[in-house]
Amino acid sequence: MDLRGKVALVTGGSSGIGSSICLRLGELGASVMVGYRTRGEPAGEVANRIVTEHGVEAEPCELDVRDYEQVTRIVNGIIKARGRIDILVNNAGVGVEGAVTPARPVEEWVDVIHTNLIGSFFCIKAVSLHMLLARKGSIVNVSSVAGMVGIPGLSSYSASKAGLIGLTKSLSKEFAPYKVRVNAVAPGYTSETGMVERIGEEDICSIRERIPLRRLARRDEIAETVAYLSSDSTSYVTGQTLVVDGGLTA
Repeated sequence: MDLRGKVALVTGGSSGIGSSICLRLGELGASVMVGYRTRGEPAGEVANRIVTEHGVEAEPCELDVRDYEQVTRIVNGIIKARGRIDILVNNAGVGVEGAVTPARPVEEWVDVIHTNLIGSFFCIKAVSLHMLLARKGSIVNVSSVAGMVGIPGLSSYSASKAGLIGLTKSLSKEFAPYKVRVNAVAPGYTSETGMVERIGEEDICSIRERIPLRRLARRDEIAETVAYLSSDSTSYVTGQTLVVDGGLTA
């Protein structure tokens, strides 16, 4: 795979799967805008690693995906400075655990949808005009196996990730005439991520037993799949969700 000369914007790029995605895209030669909302210092460290280790341009980019005006302003600024955005990876996401009960605040549930689903839509809407006019581009939405199977206590997260899969399918057909591809990646349980770190060791052992490959995913394995969909190696792939879960949902 070769991404030299391409410009990528990755939301939620300061840590976890997002940072691994940024590093892999940079390793393949892309200039990377490392999107973050509050973690500016870690985002700067990711950008510095890309510059130092791979000799390509990278910089942190403060971006609250819930704010459409800010998203549009940032995207237009990148276009003005870099000339284009070739790759958009919608990775920013949050999850709030808790059953749906009358006592839980509505705002908690809605905020997850606003960030994970509507935030991704905002980024796509801001970037799409430039991609459609250029008649090229790759959009990769980071969904989850939670969007394919129900997980108790994570209804808002599951709903948001299922929505991303539906959004991917619909937009892939809308954008196909303009040669812009839209795909998704659905990771399973992935080590060194916030969600897994909140799970107790006993439950992790139980999860491993249910995974045919008998282990959690590594972050670089998710990043490799995102890079694959971002590249011209998948020039005839659009509207698809690649599940990376060790066979959990097979």
